[in-house]
Amino acid sequence: MLKVLFDKNKYGAELLLDCVELSEIADHGIAVKELHVTTFYEIFFFTEGQGSINLEGKHIAINAPCVLFLRPAQPRQWELSSVKKCMIIFFEGAFMETFLKDHLFLHRLYYFLGSTFPIMLPLKQDEMPVFEKLLYAVRQEINDLREDSHQLLRAYLYQLLILLNRGYTSHYHLQGNLYHNLNILKFRELLKQNIREKQTVKEYAGLLNMNRNRLNHLCHEIFAKDASDIIKNELAESCKYDLLTTDKTVAEISYDHNFSAPSNFVRFFKSMTNLSPAAYRAEYI
Repeated sequence: MLKVLFDKNKYGAELLLDCVELSEIADHGIAVKELHVTTFYEIFFFTEGQGSINLEGKHIAINAPCVLFLRPAQPRQWELSSVKKCMIIFFEGAFMETFLKDHLFLHRLYYFLGSTFPIMLPLKQDEMPVFEKLLYAVRQEINDLREDSHQLLRAYLYQLLILLNRGYTSHYHLQGNLYHNLNILKFRELLKQNIREKQTVKEYAGLLNMNRNRLNHLCHEIFAKDASDIIKNELAESCKYDLLTTDKTVAEISYDHNFSAPSNFVRFFKSMTNLSPAAYRAEYI
């Protein structure tokens, strides 16, 4: 499978942000029909036309105007031949996290929380100009880089991400309290850090200094799911990542994720994806 890396030195000095028209990259990995993954965050602003994306076997129709959000390492195939206008902004997580000194920032954005939430935000025609104005400001600054451009670009991106999160929480009638509930943010962070070794509600509740019932209550309040379901989803995502981006055997991935035996890993993975690990890898690579 094609793996698209971020070109940090595209503009000379290192820059972990880029903004392009879809037409500018029509001959490259992001726009072609070939199955691929990326190592960075992407946000697509579809202004005119229709298309589709096959994301991990799920077919999703694209009808402009809308915004589509993708996290790193999600295998996808595009069909965008009928898309007339689309702008894309993509960035490395470190671009925002180091600037804000808030390593939890991206965890606060509902649209980057993974399979728990939709990747699409439908828009009305009169809503797109607000985002286009920011996107064009980013492009203009990138084309005229100065010593203080990184700070200005981060400010533009920060504004864009916040406005998108507001629109997303409003459209999907979400509570928006990921900004206030630090325990849930810490839970998400702990999952990323420890999912290979810790896979029970008891373990994460202990790390958060709360009981299991409290953690389950918080997960139901924010995600409408049990904490155990959130943990299983994170574990499955980590296993998928290794299957698609490494040469490790199924047995090696099994032991890396603390399964007592490869057979238990295979059973778990099939329960989450309806495919064995080997079949999943073969389908995408």
